[in-house]
Amino acid sequence: MKKLTDKNKVVLLVILITVLQIALRFYVGTSKSYFHMDEMYSYGLMNYDKLNITDNADFLNNWHDKEYYLDYLEVNDYEVWNLKPVYENQKNDCHPPLYYFLLRIASTFSINHFSKWTGIILNIFIFAISSVFVYKISRIIFRNPLYSILMCFINGFSFVSINSSMYIRMYELCNMLILGTTYFYMKIWRAKELTLKSLLPVGIFLILGGLTHYYFFIYAFALYALYVFKCIKHKKYKNLLRYNLAIILSAAIYLLIFPYSIEHVFFGYRGIQNGSDATFIDKSKTYLSIINKDFFNYILILVFIVIAILCCKKRKTKIRLNSYIYMFIVPIILYLIMVIKNSPYTEIRYIIPIYSVTLILVFYLIKKYFLEHIKNKETLFLLILMFLIVLYSPLIFNTQIEFTYSQYDSIVQKIENEDLPIVYVFNPGQNRFLDDLYLFTLVDKSIVIDSNNQEKIDEIFSSEQTFILICNGGVDEDYIKNTYTGNYEYLQRMNACNIYKVSLDTVKE
Repeated sequence: MKKLTDKNKVVLLVILITVLQIALRFYVGTSKSYFHMDEMYSYGLMNYDKLNITDNADFLNNWHDKEYYLDYLEVNDYEVWNLKPVYENQKNDCHPPLYYFLLRIASTFSINHFSKWTGIILNIFIFAISSVFVYKISRIIFRNPLYSILMCFINGFSFVSINSSMYIRMYELCNMLILGTTYFYMKIWRAKELTLKSLLPVGIFLILGGLTHYYFFIYAFALYALYVFKCIKHKKYKNLLRYNLAIILSAAIYLLIFPYSIEHVFFGYRGIQNGSDATFIDKSKTYLSIINKDFFNYILILVFIVIAILCCKKRKTKIRLNSYIYMFIVPIILYLIMVIKNSPYTEIRYIIPIYSVTLILVFYLIKKYFLEHIKNKETLFLLILMFLIVLYSPLIFNTQIEFTYSQYDSIVQKIENEDLPIVYVFNPGQNRFLDDLYLFTLVDKSIVIDSNNQEKIDEIFSSEQTFILICNGGVDEDYIKNTYTGNYEYLQRMNACNIYKVSLDTVKE
């Protein structure tokens, strides 16, 4: 501990850990083989003149080259200074614009070229800023540089953190802004008198968070309510007035920047009145399973069992929590309740924004419980051992990074290497075309045919001999195989379609 009292040494150690974590992200990024449809959406929404490439009048029933699809994803020479799509597309969709603006800036470093690295490097840069906040928050909570360093190590090497950096969406940015907002709330939490200097960063982060993701407001509302309660309880009415004036001013600035958020949140198709059809209990079970898997690599229950055994029959005292910790407990619980209730899908991406604050909270609670039962040196050793097991377990269980989509690497390589025409018999009623847009950027010739246009299907199947066939949901694949005879080699099931390599004989009359 004495060796870690030098602030410069601590900072250098944190920087070294962060550099190693950044290097790991670059290494994992090389294995990213495919994209979720929302990642394709990220590139299109910051760049294209429409929400979706399928909105083009010439999209269906016409042959296109790869440039047609790449145009949806990349910033071209003549588009560099046209930032209108960043704002207009978000206005017409259901998300605020900040992340898309940052991705647009990142994409200007790869003009006329689509690259996964623009999004990944942007996320890595955001992660590095998050690491600074993790360290600063940990210094306040733990008041111990060693535990703060350990927290940075755990956060940056966690499975969910690496996954978050690989997913080219706004969630990594939202996680950073939640960390920053929490940190600046902690700075004012015990301040005797609020000043413009202390309130300014709070207001800025509230605006930036709201411009990133609407779920941010859930967490921010909980922090707001906690601080108002504290001011009323301790009769700090002058602080309460200054604080609320700052919040009102921030809200006004936010609405001036993006007034369409009101319509999105209250009336949009992803607004607060919408959600999935699953019950609250079923979604709760699924989200708890996701947290156990992606935050703690399946061994959270085992961790609790080990803690219970180690602390059994040890000295017991009443556990007193640092008052700061309620700024984690209440917002996290409220966030999870609202996400469980309103998220359209039960997926990890919706809880990525709170992964860092959740890890900090769990680490603090485990440490606090240990310290009330066993000695400090034993606590430190057990915490390090426990979290090393959590971090190392993916190697033992061969757990894959979900958002690299390595399971699609073989089909990508096959499509690119053979460079056969792609014929997509497409049911517009189940439009998840962006799930497989990337494949169309790999070949020189492709066509998407409306599954209801039998005449066009006949025309294409009678003129093409060997090609890649894609059929999405609702397409009668058996009818196609029986009508147009030949060899149908099944290649792979994708998220929303089946892919075949087809060599036709003759069209069956």
